[in-house]
Amino acid sequence: MEGVIAVIPERCTNCKTCEIVCSIYHDGKASFHNSRIRIQTWKDVGAYFPVVCQNCEIPACIEICPTKARIRIESTGAVITNVDICVGCKSCIYACPFAAPSVNPDTRKTMTCDLCGGDPVCVKFCKYGAISFVPTYKVAENKKRAHSAVIKKALKG
Repeated sequence: MEGVIAVIPERCTNCKTCEIVCSIYHDGKASFHNSRIRIQTWKDVGAYFPVVCQNCEIPACIEICPTKARIRIESTGAVITNVDICVGCKSCIYACPFAAPSVNPDTRKTMTCDLCGGDPVCVKFCKYGAISFVPTYKVAENKKRAHSAVIKKALKG
């Protein structure tokens, strides 16, 4: 099923469970640095925001990648990095409006959420309901804009 991880930032407590289970699932170790989801923290305002790839309809990261390492998985709609051809230039990181890609500390290549094959592990372990997996068609553009407004507000302080 094509879907996306939807975020309700008001519910995030910064427990980081999603980060830990993600890194264990993908890399077999509990490491915040190996997680494909991460919590952006604004301590001054007490705001936490799970950052994860939104699998954009027209992904800027795919368009900018000089080696064509950024690809979409047909079965899930997830936008990922083909590590076999990624050179670690980080263009996708700079192009992403959600700052979703990050650098894998072991490979030095970029990584993003692959939706765990359509059944995201992080969602299963989020006991506060800050993240959920929803079909792509249910994600309204105004919901994404509302999340952007929360980020802008936090940044302006």
